[in-house]
Amino acid sequence: MLAFLYGLSLVEAPPKYWGTVAASAVLLALYGAGLVRLVPAASSAILGEEPHLRREGDRTFRRCGTRELFKLFLIVVLVRLLEFPLTYIVHYAMFGYTGTFFEVQRLWLDLYHPETAFPLYGYLSDVFWIFTVNFNHARFIGSYLFTSLAVVALYYLVQLDFDRKIARRAVRYCLLLPFSLTLMGTVPDGLFLLLSILSLLFLRKKLFPLSNLFAMLAVLTHALGVLLFVPLLFGYVSFLIGNIRANRGTEKGYIVKQILTVLSFLLIPVGVGLVMLYSSLRFGDALSLYTDVFRADGVGISGLFRFTDAAFLETRIVGGNAPAVLFGTYLSQFIYLLFALLMLLLSADTVPSAFALLMAVTIPITSVTGRMQDTAGFITITAPFVITFAAKVKNRWADAVVTVLLLAGWIAYFFAFIAGFTG
Repeated sequence: MLAFLYGLSLVEAPPKYWGTVAASAVLLALYGAGLVRLVPAASSAILGEEPHLRREGDRTFRRCGTRELFKLFLIVVLVRLLEFPLTYIVHYAMFGYTGTFFEVQRLWLDLYHPETAFPLYGYLSDVFWIFTVNFNHARFIGSYLFTSLAVVALYYLVQLDFDRKIARRAVRYCLLLPFSLTLMGTVPDGLFLLLSILSLLFLRKKLFPLSNLFAMLAVLTHALGVLLFVPLLFGYVSFLIGNIRANRGTEKGYIVKQILTVLSFLLIPVGVGLVMLYSSLRFGDALSLYTDVFRADGVGISGLFRFTDAAFLETRIVGGNAPAVLFGTYLSQFIYLLFALLMLLLSADTVPSAFALLMAVTIPITSVTGRMQDTAGFITITAPFVITFAAKVKNRWADAVVTVLLLAGWIAYFFAFIAGFTG
């Protein structure tokens, strides 16, 4: 099917450069290979055996306490706060004195666009106005709080299936992924990351109504929230089949409980309806926020063609900021996409199949909806990618190398962001 769609796109919207043909073919082949590897793992999950649970030696059975989580929360908050003086120092080194310490931090405010933002983040962050009497400062507090809580939730989620070393590694990688630096800005991504992780956490615990509730809140926060319906439905179907095989349907109140659980899946479309209502009241168009998902660089594989063509065109521009724009706008997105495809290939026997399915439906969104320029952001706030990454890097020396590379990428992207070369 992928080969057919690829050939059809070549005919309908032929790329300008042969490099685009080759690069897009490799990306689609990697995605197809990831799907092929996912099929047997998903089949095993439906039949009641998750491949990732066979590695009993990797699992943590000691309870994760409140003190441990609170300590991690404080550490993450402190690390994020250090980015404020770092912003000022780097900005001063590049441009000299252009404003006070707090005026320079407005760089992070420019990331928020209320005309395209989903409603929940704005309303929740505005609550902190009570303490700041300033909506911009309130959004800063909200972003820091939501991101820190998301990292704590990620740690708790990972240690359910793996040891604490992998959980700590997942936290470190999550904070060092280059695009994660934008989470310190006034963007809804930190809140979405928190809500999506909580949804996956309750899915892992088979508490489906709570999982659907947090998925609905994620829908109210980000366009990617709708995709949570896929892993949640898969997880519930696998759970039901397991119950049928174990003859649990005869338990008292079982049918009533399952009916209520099924009804909880309506929370996600309810969230979509609330977003449309908000969009209608504020912008006069119920589909305004969702139609913004579709961009001018093309829908379907042709969107991948156009974005890749633009990247090759940028390499032919001499002078100006072409090299910096190529790095910040194009190359970084391709690196993230290759990373995502590699993680999908490795996810089949590493994370729950429902998590791998979320990765599988997130990747094509970057091209099907013409959002290639948002690939890095989408991958950063989809937790199973970093979970797979942390689980696969087991060797101590490999972990050290990966950490150094991520830190170097983070620093490079930080400088590129302040210099204005990240699109």
